[in-house]
Amino acid sequence: MLLCLTGCATYVDRGPRVRTAVEEGDYATAATVAQGFAADEPKDALVWNLDAAAALRAGGKLKESSQLLEQIENAFRAEEERPGFSVTDATLGAFTSAYAEAYRPKPADRIYASTYQALNRLELGDVNGARVSMARLRFVQQAFGTGALYVKPKADDKYDVAKASEDPATRDGLGMIEENLAGLTAEGSYDDAFSHWLQGMFFLRLGQDPSDREKARKELLAATQLNGANEVFRRDLQDAEAPASAGQGMIVYVVAETGMCPEWYQQRIDIPLFIVARRVPYVSVALPAIRASGLNYNLKLKLDSQDVALPVASRPDALIAKHFEAAFPGIKAQAFTSAAVKATASYLINESSEAAARRDNAGSGAMLWSIATRVGTAVYTVGTTKADIRNWSSLPARFSVARFEARPGQKLTVSGHPEASVTLPAGKVLLVSLKSTQENLPIVLRCTPLVP
Repeated sequence: MLLCLTGCATYVDRGPRVRTAVEEGDYATAATVAQGFAADEPKDALVWNLDAAAALRAGGKLKESSQLLEQIENAFRAEEERPGFSVTDATLGAFTSAYAEAYRPKPADRIYASTYQALNRLELGDVNGARVSMARLRFVQQAFGTGALYVKPKADDKYDVAKASEDPATRDGLGMIEENLAGLTAEGSYDDAFSHWLQGMFFLRLGQDPSDREKARKELLAATQLNGANEVFRRDLQDAEAPASAGQGMIVYVVAETGMCPEWYQQRIDIPLFIVARRVPYVSVALPAIRASGLNYNLKLKLDSQDVALPVASRPDALIAKHFEAAFPGIKAQAFTSAAVKATASYLINESSEAAARRDNAGSGAMLWSIATRVGTAVYTVGTTKADIRNWSSLPARFSVARFEARPGQKLTVSGHPEASVTLPAGKVLLVSLKSTQENLPIVLRCTPLVP
């Protein structure tokens, strides 16, 4: 019964293996291990497949990555099309489900699954498929892209949750979570600016009619409003607002993924007893928390011998943090209420068994049962006090985008990384993809003609 109630928390042990492989640039191992875990753990298969799809893409296996992302997005659609589906309930549930339940996708999962799928199809030359991905990405951003999804938790009159939060020891534990979170959200927003730009660039460069150009303008305007400092966004928006021109030279876009998204961990907090009695041996809450990975840095590009700026486009780490920040009041309320319920149940069960053991006709069996119930309630409480820290752990910390004009035959390199270089082919619009998880590790680089 205990196993059914607590669920299997093997993700806590297995999750770091995939993240570490990605950090070390061993994408083949990360993909293989994640896919193996997905087969072993059906309830966690979705989150493992997200990691596997990202690793396959990073390793250059774009077709396999696209096929896996298609399965993932079909699962998302099936959930969204279910009668009674609520965006708010789905979002809150993503942060509050226990290990006994199947993993439910977070907003970042939906946004970046669609973003990666669009990039995969662009690099595979599947323009029609990319158009479908752009439509899906637009829906996901509209439905899941902001903090308006989250509602303030209702007060529960049965338990004084607020009072527990005021205890000094409890405040210290919560303060650690909030301090780590503040470093990620201080200058952040719901930052999916890159995904808006990707749609805008697609409709600007591969659009078929004036309606596509208007779509490009709207998406590029949204990207610019989120990140007005990015020159690429502003230049593309100017192109979308100006009359169509065929006189431009070869345009090269460089999309760089760098660093690692925030690390999820469990913060356990001992709280004051809701019912002060020796019959309640243990009261604690376990809250999910996130902290910066520390793997953030800037890459430098050169076109032949000329420096090329590579400005930050958006921050997946900020998007993840802002959604977590908005959901945290609900997470905290549920955790504290759950602790109160378990404390009350422990009290009543232990009180009943002790009363039975004190009866005049009680035998040794009643005393043993009293001891067993106290041990059992303690084991149950400890076993069910777990924070759900399942997450798509291999997302980058930053997306950066460069744009410049070039000539076929020129050489593009990443400073300090001789392995990351490409001689630019002919074409009207080229897309160069870079992937780097640590500054001193080799960089993956690919170049794709978007418009021949």
